[in-house]
Amino acid sequence: MNRRSVTFLLSLLAFVMLLSFACKQLTGTEYYIDPLSCNGCGECIRICPNDAIYYNQNGEARIDQTKCTHCAECVAVCPNNAVY
Repeated sequence: MNRRSVTFLLSLLAFVMLLSFACKQLTGTEYYIDPLSCNGCGECIRICPNDAIYYNQNGEARIDQTKCTHCAECVAVCPNNAVY
């Protein structure tokens, strides 16, 4: 592969990543954790790439909407479907 091809592929990859990020930010989706369904396993906290999920002083998992990028990894990993 020549240098021009590599540059093109890297530029394309950067564009796709930027577009993906922009789409997530524009959806307006906010995720919440149902405290009645949550068993406190911490899987959502462990998987969150932005440290947006935390336990409050009552021991309930909460999502900091200012840090959440709407990646939905917490939704996928929750064994009780408590994140929606």
